[in-house]
Amino acid sequence: MEVAVIGGGIKGLVSAYVLVKAGVDVVVYEKEEQLGGHAKTVNFDAVDLDLGFLFLNPNKSYYCDSIPIF
Repeated sequence: MEVAVIGGGIKGLVSAYVLVKAGVDVVVYEKEEQLGGHAKTVNFDAVDLDLGFLFLNPNKSYYCDSIPIF
């Protein structure tokens, strides 16, 4: 079986990784020239800026409180 993963952002890459580890043939389709989705580094006036995704979920505190941080 071959599975197509649409999008090379963090969710797409993790999905592809899990599927490959399970023995599934995977093809990742990404519209941009690089993988990572909203998580990327851009150069602005000779300064590298790391960008990430915007998290506006009203359950944010629930999810963050559920994650053990070491």
